[in-house]
Amino acid sequence: MKNLLGTFKEKITGAWKKIVISHAKIFIITGTVLAAGCAAAITAVEYVHYNNKTQIQAQETEAETQEETQTHNNVEQTKPVVMETETETQEQTQDETESTTQEEISELVMAAVADDNASSREIYEIIDKAANDSDIVIPVKDVEDLDVVEDNSSEPSKDETEVEEPPADDTPKSDEVYEISQVVEGIDVSKWQGDIDWTAVAADGITFAMIKCGGGDDKDGVYEDRYFRRNIEGALANGIQVGVYFYSGATNSKEAYDEASYCINLIKDYKITYPVAFDWELDYGDYDEVTEACETFCNVVKSYGYTPMVYSNRNRWYNSFDGERLASKYKVWMAAYFGKFYYDSVRWEYGDDLPNFRYNFDMWQYSSRCYVSGIDGFVDVNIAFFGYANYHVDTKDAVITVTNTDIKRTYNKDAGELTEELNLLDGVKGTNSIGYDTEVEYSIYDDEGNEYSEADAISNAGVYTVEYRFKDPKSGWIKNTARLEITVIEAAQELTQQETKEEV
Repeated sequence: MKNLLGTFKEKITGAWKKIVISHAKIFIITGTVLAAGCAAAITAVEYVHYNNKTQIQAQETEAETQEETQTHNNVEQTKPVVMETETETQEQTQDETESTTQEEISELVMAAVADDNASSREIYEIIDKAANDSDIVIPVKDVEDLDVVEDNSSEPSKDETEVEEPPADDTPKSDEVYEISQVVEGIDVSKWQGDIDWTAVAADGITFAMIKCGGGDDKDGVYEDRYFRRNIEGALANGIQVGVYFYSGATNSKEAYDEASYCINLIKDYKITYPVAFDWELDYGDYDEVTEACETFCNVVKSYGYTPMVYSNRNRWYNSFDGERLASKYKVWMAAYFGKFYYDSVRWEYGDDLPNFRYNFDMWQYSSRCYVSGIDGFVDVNIAFFGYANYHVDTKDAVITVTNTDIKRTYNKDAGELTEELNLLDGVKGTNSIGYDTEVEYSIYDDEGNEYSEADAISNAGVYTVEYRFKDPKSGWIKNTARLEITVIEAAQELTQQETKEEV
């Protein structure tokens, strides 16, 4: 372990050669526009390839012309970006150096996390140094190597988030600071909101949703939120852009690394445009170690092309970790409630007051007690001061594919079982409107519409209809059917049939 760390320290003292070659699928416009109507004042353009392990960043200034901006807006014209150091010579050397660097970093990280004697500080240092190279992908653990438990989490308390009056009149209002096209409304949800009608949510003006993908507990392990998949698929299917948050139980870098590993495994198959947030709300933890835990999580997810963000209430931002340091590196999601929104359960409107905060903040959770159509009860509501452009969800017709639509089986009454195995889900596949495979359920009916259990149906002669179905997040219930014919025989009949076949 010490030799590996020594090797790593030697590597970072020299000039690391870097080559970034990536092809984008979407582009994201981020940043704050301070002058309303100044469309060319884009502070950054990021090209992100989902699940690709590289990221392209191109900086633009206010001086750029409209023609140059339009060129960036054409995804098909995206070209590879190559960053070279003075020590680089030939392209072949660059490729070989990059491969070696990635391999060594992977070895260092995995050796450290596998070593029970390695400290959280050692893990932090390795990941922090690797994060300085935007071309490095920080390896994560496989799910099989993590302590995964059921989601038995309790509902987070919002009591510690102070409710206050709006700040003094000299504090700028949103319409005096931010261009309106960059101020968007969103919600954050978890299993506590239950079944959500995402079509109604979208119709109520919600642009984005931060969805809880899972959480961690420093005693039990990590878990997936029970409603994560249905929530993210429901939001995407209705044109709502999504980010995710991980409700952390980490107090050091080693635990935060495990949480980041699990988070990456949960979200890797989904189209995430909004940030991946580290939600830290514990009442304990060493100030410096918690700061490093936040950095470790954010650096890992950033290496996979996601935009990292840290969430907490204003008090914790000031007192539980180094908020100034984190705000200088990552997006900031801050919770502070105004009584107008908290007690009266009204939605924030463009032009309303903004909270005072020491650091720049990118997303503001302004209440946990608002109403949004399609959700029963209260929900957390947010304002984001950044938006994402030229992004949409490609939806398709949801479908259930049934390979065998005419199923025939024989039931041996004396043996009490079918003479041939039957699995009614063989060859059955459900695909929802955003292209994800989904679980299919089924029921069995006779010609008169009476429902049978599978055990009763296969033991009684007759012709049945097997109805397959799943609930699509956009199109509702999707159904398909198959014909099931059951013949009942006794042991003597089966023997006679076998003898007849042999004679023939």
